[in-house]
Amino acid sequence: MSTRSHINIVLPDKSVKSIYVHSDGYPDGVGHCLINNYNSYKKAIELFNYGDASYLGDTINECSFYHRDWKRNLDKARMYKNEWLYMHAMRGEEWHIEYIYIFKEGRWFISSGESIDTKENSLPMKIYDGVERLSYYSEFVPVEEHRKFSGKTSDHTEVKMLGQLMKMFKDAGFESDQVQIQGGKLKKSN
Repeated sequence: MSTRSHINIVLPDKSVKSIYVHSDGYPDGVGHCLINNYNSYKKAIELFNYGDASYLGDTINECSFYHRDWKRNLDKARMYKNEWLYMHAMRGEEWHIEYIYIFKEGRWFISSGESIDTKENSLPMKIYDGVERLSYYSEFVPVEEHRKFSGKTSDHTEVKMLGQLMKMFKDAGFESDQVQIQGGKLKKSN
């Protein structure tokens, strides 16, 4: 139901710091937010102080971090020795993490989870076990050059949708029940 992403930053020693962002991970969501609000090393590095996030906002105070805002255990930013080791660790995640953002060389770049139909495309070799779709991450390009970046913000469409669902449950009389959104423990009021 959400477009999941990772945001990363290359530190001066070339190591990579990474956090998970649950919602609005597509280029006109998280991508737009990053290039318009966190487009310097000083601003970008602030995003990694609170661990994983539900969504990003225009300012650090407008972001929703699981530890700071949801009172969950802190999932600290993960560290990798370099960009290559980070991407190697991401193998097999293409269906879970749809977009990867990385701040390096003074700007934001994006890689997207892609796949190719092995039956419709002639490949130079047969795929092990007859896999029908081959998944991979694209090479990094500047966010503004990604084919799905329009330059218009989506204004947190997935986050708004979840808010509307919560209002709908409340309006339908589920006020005494606790509804679980994005994990956590479900508590029944019986």
